[in-house]
Amino acid sequence: MNFFVGVNFFFQGIALANKPGLRRYFWLPVGIGLFLTSVTLYFFGSSIIAAATPDLPDWLSWLAWIIVPVLFVLLALVSAWSVSFITIIIASPLFSDLASAVERQAQDTTPSTLSELDNSASNDKSVMSLLKGILKDLGRELRKLRYHLPRLLGLLILSFIPVVNLIAPLLGGLYGAWIMSVQFSDYAADNHNMSFTDSLAQLNQNLLPSMGFGAMTSLAMAIPLLNFFLLPAAVAGGTLLWRHNQTNKTE
Repeated sequence: MNFFVGVNFFFQGIALANKPGLRRYFWLPVGIGLFLTSVTLYFFGSSIIAAATPDLPDWLSWLAWIIVPVLFVLLALVSAWSVSFITIIIASPLFSDLASAVERQAQDTTPSTLSELDNSASNDKSVMSLLKGILKDLGRELRKLRYHLPRLLGLLILSFIPVVNLIAPLLGGLYGAWIMSVQFSDYAADNHNMSFTDSLAQLNQNLLPSMGFGAMTSLAMAIPLLNFFLLPAAVAGGTLLWRHNQTNKTE
């Protein structure tokens, strides 16, 4: 049943969207994602569609009414999936603040937890301090990329090996769930100055709830455009997952 405990964290994260003090963290990443998708479609959509639909003979001109809408939908899907990744990178400092806000609003937050959050947050609001914080968050995202890319490359290679490639989709789905649990629980871990290695170890020690959360998040994130609205909810749910895993660790 621990698997479904993790699944429930995702839905709890969605419920947090309407809590006072948290709404602002939800709508800014959504705006960033929609803006980037619109810009991508505006600047590249028409040229890609034009290249894919060369001048058709008059007797085939009716095909354009089918080809153009289909291509536009496909471009929208690809743009949404690609931009969601870029949005995660750009909005990582905001997601760290969201994870902190979720913890502060949790009913069972202990004074020691608040002390850790206060110690990790800088009281220096200068431009240089903010820049250092942004660079730190971006560095953490690059650390995740260095961890995931070799493993994704390995899965890609497996997909070309006869017989072994039969289980490649299953392995890909499982690793996709793992990516989601790592990505969205790590904001809280970083807020508590937990190293990325320790964060991974904690997820491994609580594998069933971690994979349950990751699987549900992965399925939800596969829905284009809606995934922008779910990114902050996934951060909130990942924070709840981290708190659950941390509690199990200390018991």
